[in-house]
Amino acid sequence: MKKLTASFLVLLVCLLGLGLGLPPSMAAPVVTYDFLANASSASWNGWAPTAKPITFGFNSWTFADGNAQLYNAISMEDGNKYTPGLWMVCPGITAGGSSGVTGDYYNIYIPVNASLHVVFGLTKGDTGEKGIVAGVAFAESDPTKPVMELINETKDFDGSLREVTVDLSSLGGKTGGFQLFVRTTTADDADGAVWVKAVLEVTTPTPTPTPTPTGTVYVLTILHFYVGNTTYSVDGTSKSMDTAPVIVESRTFLPIRYVVQELGATVDWFPPDKVTIKFGTTTIDLWIGQNSASVNGSFVLIDPGNPSVVPFIQAPGRTMMPLRFISENLGALVQWFPPTEARITYPAP
Repeated sequence: MKKLTASFLVLLVCLLGLGLGLPPSMAAPVVTYDFLANASSASWNGWAPTAKPITFGFNSWTFADGNAQLYNAISMEDGNKYTPGLWMVCPGITAGGSSGVTGDYYNIYIPVNASLHVVFGLTKGDTGEKGIVAGVAFAESDPTKPVMELINETKDFDGSLREVTVDLSSLGGKTGGFQLFVRTTTADDADGAVWVKAVLEVTTPTPTPTPTPTGTVYVLTILHFYVGNTTYSVDGTSKSMDTAPVIVESRTFLPIRYVVQELGATVDWFPPDKVTIKFGTTTIDLWIGQNSASVNGSFVLIDPGNPSVVPFIQAPGRTMMPLRFISENLGALVQWFPPTEARITYPAP
């Protein structure tokens, strides 16, 4: 009867909220891919009648039929300085049609409910009197799929930057290549455009915590893991794992199966790069090499203080997952005892 009453109260609160038209609480956008931060790994090209390889540098300048440069701080037409700024300068030619610069980013995963969010404009003192075209295109890894132009806009110098957000929810779960491009509208224009923001991001409703029923008695499960040691313990019983925990980016990684299965959760591997963990009403999805994860459909950074913390494959083929992030999202307490011991207590006291 108590469970029925509690369920009815929860339903009543939800109905009242709907009746009042209260908007769901929205979490801050989580950036799942930053094109500026990964600019040095893209493939940069200029196109012109006599195209030459372009250079990509940091605070450098080389003009050879197109140029892409990443600046620490760049003054823009709105009077502000931005850090960083990706300046894509078109070549100055006298004939032969429009010219420009492209940056190709390969094998980018698009999360469910993602958006492409860009901000671009002209540098302070630039004219852009003939119009600069800036845009972003996407093509799935499947070569039979068409190239999609997500953004294609002409920017003139008007004292403000252009901000565009494109809903990518129809492409959620797909992997492919993105192209940033800047080109002129006439053959003799040598201006360029600057991206001060270009990211894939996900904004999801903040999940409402499920109240814990009162009067419930839990039995604690306590696990001990040791960096560099394949022996671990569960409630005082020693067990063995085939791969020892390691420290990477000052965080503990291990084959997460040895944690979650002891708590009664399931873990599944979906080649080539996805791991799914299910425990009660909680589902966690992680991807090899990706610094964000999905918890019940909401994307969050694995380690907000260090974007370099990502799942990885350790030779000869073991999937290494972040211990703290997964354990805490399953409701466990994680304690670190230097120099090597990690202790997991479930549920968290």
